[in-house]
Amino acid sequence: MKFQLSTALVGFAATAVLAQDNQSASFTLHVKGTNYNSEIDGYGFSCHAGAAISGLCYAEGQLPNASVISNSYRYNFNYSGFNQVGDDQVGTLVWGQPYTDENGNPASVSQAMSLVYQPTSNVAAPLFGFGQNVLLVGFDAEGGLFGYNYYDDSKFVAGQQPTDYTPKAYYQWAVCWQYFTGYYYQSVAWVQTGAPRNPTCEAVEITKVDI
Repeated sequence: MKFQLSTALVGFAATAVLAQDNQSASFTLHVKGTNYNSEIDGYGFSCHAGAAISGLCYAEGQLPNASVISNSYRYNFNYSGFNQVGDDQVGTLVWGQPYTDENGNPASVSQAMSLVYQPTSNVAAPLFGFGQNVLLVGFDAEGGLFGYNYYDDSKFVAGQQPTDYTPKAYYQWAVCWQYFTGYYYQSVAWVQTGAPRNPTCEAVEITKVDI
């Protein structure tokens, strides 16, 4: 779906994403269940979730050859080189939101993936839009997508300043039926901690596949 976006809004999005100097070539996201009997084996794709907002939905099955893979399945990784987990760069997962520019021509703007939280759930929905809760991510040596943080609050002691700020990779992905921004989709989710409150969730691994 294409949108008419204001110049100011496009400029804001571009500034937020281009603050990271390096961008990878396009790739797809293979999504596979980690349970031995899981039937989840497909790909992530950007699905409409409002004006200039897209979710990270799940589609079963294989992709066609690279020449005909639609924009909805194509992602990039932006990074500055400042944050790393070991040798793995940390940055943002981005998608090119298509829109119609002021001259009526097709264009696109990179949007970073952020998380939308529900106060009564421990499952968050990744969205591509102009949100502020951008999830920093990276890809390990096997192409596995991870979330990033530099402290673990499960180790906190009352009144004592944390001393361990070692960057860490977290793999808390799931595929769930989720309701967000008025839409109900089977989509990728980030599980905050423990077992998902949402009973439709299945744990998955997400892997970058070069196009």
